[in-house]
Amino acid sequence: MKYKYGVLVLLGLLILFWGPEARAKNTHVPDLSFYTAQGKKLSFKEFKGKVLIVNFFATYCAPCQVELIELEEIYKRFHPQGLEIISFMVDREGALLLPHIISSRGITYYVAVADDSIFAAFGWPDILPTTFLVDHNGNIVRKIVGFAGRKTLESELRPLLNETKS
Repeated sequence: MKYKYGVLVLLGLLILFWGPEARAKNTHVPDLSFYTAQGKKLSFKEFKGKVLIVNFFATYCAPCQVELIELEEIYKRFHPQGLEIISFMVDREGALLLPHIISSRGITYYVAVADDSIFAAFGWPDILPTTFLVDHNGNIVRKIVGFAGRKTLESELRPLLNETKS
Protein backbone atom coordinates (compact mmCIF):
# COMPACT_ATOMS: atom_id res chain seq x y z
CA MET A 1 0.00 0.00 0.00
CA LYS A 2 2.76 2.48 0.93
CA TYR A 3 4.45 1.81 -2.43
CA LYS A 4 1.22 2.65 -4.26
CA TYR A 5 0.91 6.01 -2.46
CA GLY A 6 4.58 6.79 -3.07
CA VAL A 7 4.10 6.30 -6.80
CA LEU A 8 1.01 8.54 -6.74
CA VAL A 9 2.91 11.27 -4.88
CA LEU A 10 5.78 11.03 -7.36
CA LEU A 11 3.40 11.26 -10.33
CA GLY A 12 1.72 14.26 -8.72
CA LEU A 13 5.06 16.03 -8.32
CA LEU A 14 6.00 15.28 -11.92
CA ILE A 15 2.73 16.74 -13.14
CA LEU A 16 3.17 19.78 -10.90
CA PHE A 17 6.68 20.57 -12.11
CA TRP A 18 6.47 19.40 -15.73
CA GLY A 19 2.79 19.83 -16.45
CA PRO A 20 1.25 21.47 -19.50
CA GLU A 21 1.73 24.99 -18.16
CA ALA A 22 5.34 24.89 -17.04
CA ARG A 23 7.25 27.86 -15.71
CA ALA A 24 10.26 28.58 -17.83
CA LYS A 25 13.60 28.92 -16.08
CA ASN A 26 14.40 32.44 -17.32
CA THR A 27 16.26 31.08 -20.30
CA HIS A 28 17.57 33.84 -22.52
CA VAL A 29 16.45 33.78 -26.15
CA PRO A 30 19.56 33.42 -28.33
CA ASP A 31 20.23 35.95 -31.04
CA LEU A 32 19.00 33.96 -34.02
CA SER A 33 17.93 35.22 -37.41
CA PHE A 34 14.96 33.93 -39.37
CA TYR A 35 12.89 34.86 -42.40
CA THR A 36 9.20 35.71 -42.14
CA ALA A 37 6.64 34.31 -44.57
CA GLN A 38 6.83 37.66 -46.37
CA GLY A 39 10.60 37.24 -46.87
CA LYS A 40 11.73 39.77 -44.26
CA LYS A 41 14.88 38.82 -42.34
CA LEU A 42 14.54 39.35 -38.59
CA SER A 43 16.67 38.67 -35.54
CA PHE A 44 15.53 38.12 -31.96
CA LYS A 45 17.81 40.97 -30.86
CA GLU A 46 15.46 43.34 -32.70
CA PHE A 47 12.80 42.57 -30.10
CA LYS A 48 14.87 43.60 -27.08
CA GLY A 49 12.87 46.02 -24.98
CA LYS A 50 9.59 44.47 -26.16
CA VAL A 51 7.46 41.72 -24.67
CA LEU A 52 7.39 38.84 -27.13
CA ILE A 53 5.09 35.89 -27.70
CA VAL A 54 6.76 33.03 -29.57
CA ASN A 55 4.14 30.56 -30.73
CA PHE A 56 4.54 27.20 -32.47
CA PHE A 57 1.70 25.84 -34.62
CA ALA A 58 0.95 23.41 -37.43
CA THR A 59 -1.44 23.50 -40.36
CA TYR A 60 -3.06 20.22 -39.25
CA CYS A 61 -3.66 21.42 -35.66
CA ALA A 62 -7.23 22.73 -35.19
CA PRO A 63 -6.56 24.40 -31.78
CA CYS A 64 -3.53 26.09 -33.35
CA GLN A 65 -5.69 27.65 -36.05
CA VAL A 66 -8.05 29.07 -33.42
CA GLU A 67 -5.11 30.36 -31.39
CA LEU A 68 -3.67 32.14 -34.44
CA ILE A 69 -6.86 34.19 -34.64
CA GLU A 70 -6.80 34.90 -30.90
CA LEU A 71 -3.15 35.95 -31.14
CA GLU A 72 -4.17 38.50 -33.77
CA GLU A 73 -6.75 39.94 -31.36
CA ILE A 74 -4.10 40.11 -28.63
CA TYR A 75 -1.63 41.71 -31.03
CA LYS A 76 -4.07 44.45 -32.03
CA ARG A 77 -4.85 45.17 -28.40
CA PHE A 78 -1.35 45.10 -26.90
CA HIS A 79 1.02 46.00 -29.76
CA PRO A 80 0.79 49.72 -28.90
CA GLN A 81 2.02 48.81 -25.39
CA GLY A 82 5.14 47.05 -26.70
CA LEU A 83 3.99 43.53 -27.60
CA GLU A 84 5.36 41.62 -30.58
CA ILE A 85 4.32 38.14 -31.74
CA ILE A 86 6.09 35.55 -33.87
CA SER A 87 4.28 32.36 -34.81
CA PHE A 88 6.47 29.58 -36.18
CA MET A 89 4.91 26.90 -38.34
CA VAL A 90 6.48 23.51 -37.56
CA ASP A 91 5.25 21.47 -40.53
CA ARG A 92 7.57 22.63 -43.30
CA GLU A 93 5.65 20.66 -45.91
CA GLY A 94 2.69 22.96 -45.22
CA ALA A 95 4.70 26.07 -46.14
CA LEU A 96 2.73 26.49 -49.36
CA LEU A 97 -0.40 27.00 -47.25
CA LEU A 98 1.18 29.72 -45.13
CA PRO A 99 0.18 32.72 -47.30
CA HIS A 100 -3.42 31.48 -47.29
CA ILE A 101 -3.39 30.96 -43.51
CA ILE A 102 -2.04 34.47 -42.95
CA SER A 103 -4.52 36.18 -45.26
CA SER A 104 -7.60 34.13 -44.31
CA ARG A 105 -7.05 34.81 -40.59
CA GLY A 106 -6.09 38.44 -41.06
CA ILE A 107 -2.73 37.97 -39.35
CA THR A 108 -0.63 41.13 -39.14
CA TYR A 109 2.06 39.91 -36.72
CA TYR A 110 5.17 37.98 -37.81
CA VAL A 111 4.81 34.42 -39.09
CA ALA A 112 7.69 32.17 -40.16
CA VAL A 113 8.55 28.54 -40.78
CA ALA A 114 10.65 27.10 -37.95
CA ASP A 115 14.08 25.83 -38.93
CA ASP A 116 16.58 23.68 -37.04
CA SER A 117 18.13 26.66 -35.22
CA ILE A 118 14.71 27.71 -33.88
CA PHE A 119 14.01 24.15 -32.71
CA ALA A 120 17.44 24.00 -31.05
CA ALA A 121 16.72 27.24 -29.17
CA PHE A 122 13.16 26.45 -28.05
CA GLY A 123 13.02 22.68 -28.32
CA TRP A 124 10.75 20.69 -30.57
CA PRO A 125 7.19 21.16 -29.25
CA ASP A 126 5.72 17.79 -28.29
CA ILE A 127 2.22 19.24 -28.13
CA LEU A 128 0.84 21.99 -30.34
CA PRO A 129 0.27 24.79 -29.95
CA THR A 130 3.17 25.65 -27.64
CA THR A 131 3.69 29.27 -26.63
CA PHE A 132 6.60 31.05 -24.94
CA LEU A 133 6.36 34.43 -23.24
CA VAL A 134 9.54 36.48 -23.39
CA ASP A 135 10.09 39.54 -21.20
CA HIS A 136 11.57 42.86 -22.35
CA ASN A 137 15.08 41.61 -21.44
CA GLY A 138 14.82 38.61 -23.78
CA ASN A 139 14.23 36.03 -21.02
CA ILE A 140 11.73 33.23 -21.55
CA VAL A 141 9.55 33.56 -18.46
CA ARG A 142 6.67 31.23 -19.34
CA LYS A 143 6.04 28.18 -21.47
CA ILE A 144 2.45 27.17 -22.15
CA VAL A 145 1.94 23.76 -23.74
CA GLY A 146 -1.38 23.32 -25.49
CA PHE A 147 -4.10 25.81 -26.27
CA ALA A 148 -3.73 28.80 -23.95
CA GLY A 149 -6.71 30.91 -24.86
CA ARG A 150 -6.94 34.67 -25.09
CA LYS A 151 -7.88 35.31 -21.45
CA THR A 152 -4.96 33.28 -20.10
CA LEU A 153 -2.47 34.94 -22.42
CA GLU A 154 -3.77 38.41 -21.64
CA SER A 155 -3.54 37.84 -17.88
CA GLU A 156 0.05 36.58 -18.29
CA LEU A 157 0.99 39.52 -20.55
CA ARG A 158 -0.29 42.39 -18.42
CA PRO A 159 2.42 42.18 -15.72
CA LEU A 160 5.14 41.81 -18.37
CA LEU A 161 3.89 44.83 -20.29
CA ASN A 162 3.57 46.89 -17.10
CA GLU A 163 7.14 45.89 -16.18
CA THR A 164 8.32 47.28 -19.53
CA LYS A 165 6.81 50.68 -18.75
CA SER A 166 8.66 51.12 -15.44
